[in-house]
Amino acid sequence: RSQKALPKIDLGCRRRRPRRRHFERRVGRPSLGRLDFSSHLPTMATAFSITRTAAAVTSANRRVASTRERRMAVKPRAAMITNDRRPVRPRFAQAARSATSVVASAAKSADDLVVDDEAGLLELVANDVDCIVMDCDGVLWQGDKLLPGVRESIQLLREMGKRLVFVTNNSNKSRRQYVHKFETLGITVEKEEVFSAAFAAAAYLKTQQLEGKAMVIGGQGIVDELNEMYIEVDPGVFNAVQCTETDWEELDIDPDCAAVIVGQDTSFTYAKLAYASLAIQRGAKFVATNPDAGDAIGPGLMPGAGAIVAAVEKACGVAPEIYAGKPSAFLLELLKGNHVDMTRTLVVGDRLDTDIAFGRAGGAGATVLTLTGVCGLEDVDAAMEDSEGGVIPDHIVQSLPHMLGLNPEDAAAIEFVEDEQEDDRQGDNTPERDDVDDYLDDEGFEDDDDMAFDSIDDQEARDAFGGRV
Repeated sequence: RSQKALPKIDLGCRRRRPRRRHFERRVGRPSLGRLDFSSHLPTMATAFSITRTAAAVTSANRRVASTRERRMAVKPRAAMITNDRRPVRPRFAQAARSATSVVASAAKSADDLVVDDEAGLLELVANDVDCIVMDCDGVLWQGDKLLPGVRESIQLLREMGKRLVFVTNNSNKSRRQYVHKFETLGITVEKEEVFSAAFAAAAYLKTQQLEGKAMVIGGQGIVDELNEMYIEVDPGVFNAVQCTETDWEELDIDPDCAAVIVGQDTSFTYAKLAYASLAIQRGAKFVATNPDAGDAIGPGLMPGAGAIVAAVEKACGVAPEIYAGKPSAFLLELLKGNHVDMTRTLVVGDRLDTDIAFGRAGGAGATVLTLTGVCGLEDVDAAMEDSEGGVIPDHIVQSLPHMLGLNPEDAAAIEFVEDEQEDDRQGDNTPERDDVDDYLDDEGFEDDDDMAFDSIDDQEARDAFGGRV
């Protein structure tokens, strides 16, 4: 079949200088440079090289391997797991997966899946896992607030030489914007490590060789990803709010509007609903970013993309032809196309219907539910009682740090100390500084000398905060 050449797409990323923290020992990673590709994308399979990072990951793992010559040990709370592990044969990985599935299937309640070992799942991660696929909202942060101990958890996984992939169904930001958000939270990631629902939706339209424009109900992240794919955006109704019967009769749909992408839109209006509905009725593709009904933020569930997708579906009478984000097979194939071996992958998330279902569908080595987000133990119990067979995780942990045997309270204390030292350098005497002083006084630290981590040899003080050898 004839194939039409598409314009060259630059999906590279520029190297960012990491924000080093005085208690961290960063593992160097090579510059990915700029990744250019110009190829035909007629099918889903040929799109999987869009974010290829295999060469960079291999080089990074070699650097990590060189650090293991020191036979460094990780000491999380009361347990000691060495960082000197032997390669695991694929058949052993399959056996480990089978054993985990047996435990999950034999569980009678959610309590049976809760990990109560002080070491968490660190031994499983060290021996049977090469890649960790993590959700962001509800696992790493809530809104713009980083959860306690997350920064140290990611640093530990980096030091262990694990490949990290951050997969989020939040379509409000592009991959570049997520890299910036990570950076503002003190975590360095590469754009190629981030897979968002916005990116997946844009990549899907690219594989469909869309000829025309795409109307967007959603955040700027979708627009930015479409621009990177060289797909023109139909502005639709701009910022119009209402659509009366007269407006509807005179509604002018761009004849080049060939697709409608629907995600979470904090400025969703009836006018947008009307335009999208009519465009789909006239033959435009209906692509949804993700089915999440809401995100656990602040006082309750904030309406998510799923709520808006349902409104559009009801209005036009057509179901989305694809949910591009988790748990879609398309996003799963994007991961596999970037050399992610799912049998050696641990999937971590806070939702059963998206995160855990995504891991189950992909045959992940293990799935872990954190209790810092949307789903709780009662949701797992309900899934177990579901006669149609609900989605059940292999393990349940309180948080990401607990999964690795870390104490998030200790990590939070370290962050408090860092903030105080930064305030000292800047001469900060704000009320927030007083809150830090009160916290340290309550914890029994009476003077600033006890907080000094300027010397890497001050191991005794580091241990007092749960630091690692």
